Amino acid sequence: MTEKVGGVDKRLEKVENEQATMIKAISDLQGFRGLILPINVGALSATIGAVITVAAKMLLIGNSP
Repeated sequence: MTEKVGGVDKRLEKVENEQATMIKAISDLQGFRGLILPINVGALSATIGAVITVAAKMLLIGNSP
């Protein structure tokens, strides 16, 4: 009986370790998902800034004598 309890304890410990690993993996994934929006906003802002800069330079060059 003692051997069976010891075996159950080992299996329970293994399950708990795997559960902790899965919780950490899910937490990391959620953290990455939280970065998607700021990255997209940053890329969009950079693109808009580049378009405005190019348009302004083209206007200045086009109007120069």
